[in-house]
Amino acid sequence: MSRVWAILLVVIVFAGSACDRTTDEMPAAADPLNVIIIVVDTLRADHMGAFGYERSTTPFIDQYAADAVVFDRARSQAACTFPSVNSLLTSRYPGVFLRHPKGQFGIPSGCTSIAEILQERGYSTIAASASHIVRATPTEYNPGAGFDRGFDTFIEGCRWRHGTCLSSMIDGELEQIEEPFFLYLHYMEPHSPYRPAKNWKYRFAATYEGYDFIREGNPNPIAEMIFNDGPELDLTDRDIGHLVDLYDEEIRFFDGVFRRLIGRLEEQGLLDRSLLVLTSDHGEEFLEHGLVKHCRGIWGTLTHVPMILWIPGVEGGRHISSPVGNIDIVPTIVDYLGVATDDFSFEGASLRPLLEGRERDQRYAFADQGQYRSVDDGRYRLILDGATNSLRLFDLDADPLERQDLYSDDHPEAERLVAALNQWLDETGQRVRFEEALAEAKAQEEELRALGYIE
Repeated sequence: MSRVWAILLVVIVFAGSACDRTTDEMPAAADPLNVIIIVVDTLRADHMGAFGYERSTTPFIDQYAADAVVFDRARSQAACTFPSVNSLLTSRYPGVFLRHPKGQFGIPSGCTSIAEILQERGYSTIAASASHIVRATPTEYNPGAGFDRGFDTFIEGCRWRHGTCLSSMIDGELEQIEEPFFLYLHYMEPHSPYRPAKNWKYRFAATYEGYDFIREGNPNPIAEMIFNDGPELDLTDRDIGHLVDLYDEEIRFFDGVFRRLIGRLEEQGLLDRSLLVLTSDHGEEFLEHGLVKHCRGIWGTLTHVPMILWIPGVEGGRHISSPVGNIDIVPTIVDYLGVATDDFSFEGASLRPLLEGRERDQRYAFADQGQYRSVDDGRYRLILDGATNSLRLFDLDADPLERQDLYSDDHPEAERLVAALNQWLDETGQRVRFEEALAEAKAQEEELRALGYIE
């Protein structure tokens, strides 16, 4: 039996029955830290200076990161806002959420979120989201809403608007917020369309002559061509390059938004009493693998996300190269708050050992999108395509964009990574065959297409 076929025989988790942990009998913590999670929708790590980008897209974030802890090899667990944010907020892998009833993208009632955990511990819990998916009330893209459970306040008046709107809304909350608090902020830069705010002084995008939709920062016609047999487009490197320029402009715009937020937290003396996480739900493709936008693949362009942690009392100014995931964020938070992570059904693991200079048992990061599954050890990454029953292997140091497939049965890293992927699939399995899992993922993709969220 081949390695690939052995993988396909392993079952994976797509049942929500394991998400029924409650938050009763939480131990109290002395002088608990405030908790702030900032999600920057669609932000690729490799387009930020702290992760080696040559453009000055994030000068303030880079400065901030110099005093924090940067995880160089962090990965989102999916390449789409749903279910990536669900995984981040609950420390559960995406399969749990793909069995939602039709039209439901929120967090299932049986899965405990960080908002609920902290609310039970007496935290003021506030969310402010500009996302069309992460919502307390329905939208055409998420008719079931469902992300507000555990939040005392859920601000969503800035839908699709620039980060300055969200920050203005938060200003009012910070003036009257009671500590300890949990604050979840979801910004939409640099999600498409790539259009910085009016009066923005462009730094990267030059004058462009060509398609109107590219000038407007809209990749949708390209997606229509690729995925829906839309009109054929004669695209040049300059066309795609201009989209990248506009994407980078939006990142630079957010950098200023983040500067303002950190300044406000410092003015009120809150930053030194807060654990702050800056990350993203996924990245973005610009034809590096024949795709645009997101939700369609599992490449590093889509799943390598920034993770920058600021924790009072933890030594900053460090980069950690161990493979980690957004699924590890919640276990890390509750660990630093003095809550035993064993009290919950987390599938991620606390980053505290790495933050304190020790190794941790979890040696791999995993991702799951549609027909794809991947395992990443920080140097090598193995991708399984369940639809074609094939494997690909990449050396992330030599080939960070994953363009040169090294897979062969006798590659020295292949057997180890295949075994790790098989073990993960086995550990997250509940007697659902792989073919059924692919069908469920396909059904969710079709639903998102029907809602207009993807092409």
